[in-house]
Amino acid sequence: MYSEIDLCFSPAEWSAVHVHKHFLSREAGREVPIKTAVEDWLKNCSRKWREQHEKLKRQDEKSCLQEPHFSPAEWKAIRVHRYFLSQRYGRFVTINEAIEDWQKNYALIWRAKRTVLSSRNQMEEILRHKWIESEKAGHDLGPEAVADWIDKFADKWRLWWETE
Repeated sequence: MYSEIDLCFSPAEWSAVHVHKHFLSREAGREVPIKTAVEDWLKNCSRKWREQHEKLKRQDEKSCLQEPHFSPAEWKAIRVHRYFLSQRYGRFVTINEAIEDWQKNYALIWRAKRTVLSSRNQMEEILRHKWIESEKAGHDLGPEAVADWIDKFADKWRLWWETE
């Protein structure tokens, strides 16, 4: 059986091979072995796929520069969404297609969930800081510890959170 190391395929190429295997199996009416799919893909599809992939990557790089209004976390969500769209459609989905579909169908829900999760996680960090500082002081510091966390850590925490 082939592995990624044997053929030096990228994860995207392996994904394309598996999609190709699916379609070959559908045409044959039976499960086609991965070896057969790899050989057929290399013979009939790989060159064209790689050329198209490189072209789309260049377009993506330009598109990313034109869309600066997304946070790093949103870009990560869009890239994940793009992967699943590519799987669903059985082809490489461009970044513009992924952005359009993500904004239309998922962005509002994703942002709402992200806001709730962000607030919850930030509050946990604040309470952890309050507990540690109160233990050091030997008494409950209350709002003083909260203000201390905001002054010292809030900006760094938000920057970190946006990359997660």
